[in-house]
Amino acid sequence: MNIKPAAPLLLVTAIIALGGCQTLGIDRTAGDYTPPSREQRLDNAIEKAAIQAYKGGSASAKLLALEKQYKRNSDKDPYALAYAIGLRQAGYLNRASAILKPFADQEEATKGIKTEMSMIALGLGDYDNAETYAQGAIIQDPGDHYAYQNLGIALDAKEMHPEAERAFRKGLEYWEGDPTTIMNNLALNLATQGFIDDAVEVLERAKKISPDRIEIERNLRIIRTLNER
Repeated sequence: MNIKPAAPLLLVTAIIALGGCQTLGIDRTAGDYTPPSREQRLDNAIEKAAIQAYKGGSASAKLLALEKQYKRNSDKDPYALAYAIGLRQAGYLNRASAILKPFADQEEATKGIKTEMSMIALGLGDYDNAETYAQGAIIQDPGDHYAYQNLGIALDAKEMHPEAERAFRKGLEYWEGDPTTIMNNLALNLATQGFIDDAVEVLERAKKISPDRIEIERNLRIIRTLNER
């Protein structure tokens, strides 16, 4: 059933969880293993502290801990990535972009950096750069489900709805864990295109997976109302 909705629907912004920092440890599998140097031991200790900063304490304390780790390792992309994520989550999007951009613009950027830059760009309303960084992340890792979701949101914001649908469906194909966020975005995309029955079907499946998510139930009621009209 293809019915044009009475009004455009807003997409839910994707949420990117903080991933663990890149491992800085030593490969102990080689036969010529040598003990880590003092600098390497310090790196490992700093990395562990950065990760532990997200396991407790206030948001400001977490951000301060990440800032300290970054300032001591400003040339190392794992620390830049962790600090940029913290800044974005705290709402300091321009600062996050400035920290991460030099790393993200490298052709062989560490996995996750271009994805995070696409998320920051979405927050800034810079949908062109969000699309560019998300595509770059997908080229690096064709299974990066967060990058597909960010790409879908950027394309939807640019009113490229069929292209956004393909990105959401591809992300859902690779998704790990609870898929209801991207299912919600896909459903709203379908409703925007007028595919109301398909949107309802996706949201009903999402509700079965996460019955307590308020936004799923709310969007399901709205889209069902459109269907009745």
